[in-house]
Order: sequence, then structure tokens, then C-alpha cells
Amino acid sequence: MDKKIIRKSVLKLRRNIKDEERGVWDKSIFDLLVNSKIYKDAQSIFIYVSCKDEVDTKEIIDYSLKNDKAIYVPKINIEDKTMKAIRIHSLNELYVNKYGILEPNIVDKNYIDSDFDLIVLPGIAFDKVGNRIGYGGGYYDKYLSVLECRINKVALAYGFQVLDNIEYEDHDIRVDYIITNKQLITI
Repeated sequence: MDKKIIRKSVLKLRRNIKDEERGVWDKSIFDLLVNSKIYKDAQSIFIYVSCKDEVDTKEIIDYSLKNDKAIYVPKINIEDKTMKAIRIHSLNELYVNKYGILEPNIVDKNYIDSDFDLIVLPGIAFDKVGNRIGYGGGYYDKYLSVLECRINKVALAYGFQVLDNIEYEDHDIRVDYIITNKQLITI
């Protein structure tokens, strides 16, 4: 199935989740992540800041900061479609950019390029071999292409976002794990 069709149909499903159900699912995903070995072994985590109807990462970020993990979140540069990982110490350090995405208020301070133990990626759809469909900007594929491949990459998703297979291109970066509201899938 075409990526555009998958994006449209999965985003519609995600938008239509009832708040109560979303809360239960987000809690399940939170529990599966923070109780996993990949999370427990990680001291330095690069994680997206959730917006709109994505799996909630703000609780994960807050929990991680309280448990002395180094947390880095993306800061994007629209002009050249690049991204930096900026360390934060509180969710209060974030502001809403012109695209409605929370990101650090800091430009070039406290950023690193590759010293992570875990990367938590956003996405719209995933398949059982680790392929992902993002939002189409290519920020994560470009960013991850220069990192060491040994870094664990995990995607957070609701169960319906995991499909049997999706189209992929050679430059698409695969994830190593997918955590849904039902299970942790090891690729």
C-alpha cells in the first residue's frame, strides 16, 4: 500500500481514539518501556516530544528526568531540514514552535550528535521488520543515517499502527523495537 494512503488512514484512526482509551493505552506503553531492559540500561536517551495525537512521551520524559537519565529532545532547522539533539532538564525548557511542535528554547547549547544509549522515534506506521513511515520530512532518517548503528532505536505506537509490511526505501532507517499498548516487539 502507498505511504500516502497509509499515512492518511492511520492518522485518521489515531485522531479518533477516545481520550479515556488513549490514556489507558499510553499508560500501558509507558509501563512496557520503563520496565524494559533497553530502557533500564539506558543512561542517555534521545526522545521526541509528543504532540497532538501521538503516543504521550511527556510522562516518559518527566519520569526519566526524575530518575537521573540524560534526556535529549529534537530541535529542528526548517531551512536545511536538519535536527539536533538538545539536552533538557525540565519540560519547562520547551516552547511551541511555529509548526505546533514543542522543542528546546536553546539553539546550540547542550547538544550532542551521537552519544545515546536509546533513541525513541516518532512515526505514523511501522511493520514487523522495523520499517517506519514518518511524517515525510526525512528529519529522522537524515539524522540517524550518520549515527552509529549500535544505538537501540525504539518506536512507540498504538497496536493498529503496526502493519504486516510497508513500503520502504533504501535510505529509510529501521527501528530495533516497537512498543505498543499490548506488547514489546523485538525486531
